[in-house]
Amino acid sequence: MGVSRAFAAIGALVVAAACLVSLSAREAAAPTVLGVANDRMTVDGTSRFLTFISYFDGVRRAGGSGVDEDLTFLAEHVDGIRVLPNWWASTCPVRSGDDSLIDVDGRIRPSIWINLQRLLDAASSRSLLVDLTFTRETVADNGAPRRVLSHQAYEAALVQLIGSRDYFKGRYRNMLVDVQNEWTRFATPGEMERLLRRLREADPDRVLAASVSGDGYVPAGRQLPNMVAAYHDPRGHDWFTDEAVARQVRGVRALVRQPVYLQEPMPASSVCEGQLVDRDPAHFARARDAARRSGAAAWTFHTRTTFDLSGRSLVQKLAEPAAEVERRAIEQLER
Repeated sequence: MGVSRAFAAIGALVVAAACLVSLSAREAAAPTVLGVANDRMTVDGTSRFLTFISYFDGVRRAGGSGVDEDLTFLAEHVDGIRVLPNWWASTCPVRSGDDSLIDVDGRIRPSIWINLQRLLDAASSRSLLVDLTFTRETVADNGAPRRVLSHQAYEAALVQLIGSRDYFKGRYRNMLVDVQNEWTRFATPGEMERLLRRLREADPDRVLAASVSGDGYVPAGRQLPNMVAAYHDPRGHDWFTDEAVARQVRGVRALVRQPVYLQEPMPASSVCEGQLVDRDPAHFARARDAARRSGAAAWTFHTRTTFDLSGRSLVQKLAEPAAEVERRAIEQLER
């Protein structure tokens, strides 16, 4: 073979190898897609039982440092994170912040949107799912009396976020949106049905939920596609047992033909005096496994340690002796 032909052959091999690397990179970068199929949730079209973890104050943490370390750790144990972008600045006592994604007039804060994108991108790069849970009641001016974000302004902001390609539409397909945490406490049935219809029209593909807490599930958006039934059970003393978990799942499935998502069960920590808490790390893996066996589609490890991440990351908090129960409980979960 002549020199020129040898170089030509080598060049062809280099080009072919570059093409394969490029193809592999594109395949590796393919976005994760969360979906709904009958009473199951799917990831990239495959039905999977999903485990989430509370990461409530994650948007504030994304404005500083530590998110990458947190998500790298969590990706070893769970499928996704649950984030509240309008979260309280303080929960004991309750106080609204001036850094919620939506302000009290219903405007989207550009700087907080940047922080949220940073968090969503970090989750996406680790193939983590995101439950983005919105709250209207947490957005207020802290006055006396308090002026709270109106339902009308809240609805308009959510339609903009979900229906605009400047925000969520066509992006972050690994994310579901809970349109109002514990909606029966903060909206009427008519308001919730209208909100869900408008959001479904704004984006037919986005997975939506309207979570409910209390002694029984209250359906919303029953006739709409791509809905998940997110329920916060009453947190009884036997909350982690097969019988108790199956009872909660049956109660929801009797009302809707949607995937059952046990979104906020008993917490593993408390931040205010008198809060219900379970300090046995074995109970959480047991509850998660009971949810899987009972036919639930997803379950969340609920921790109040993530209620405030403004000063320290979750990994930093879990390194403290006081967090041993939570650290052990998380380590017992398997992705």
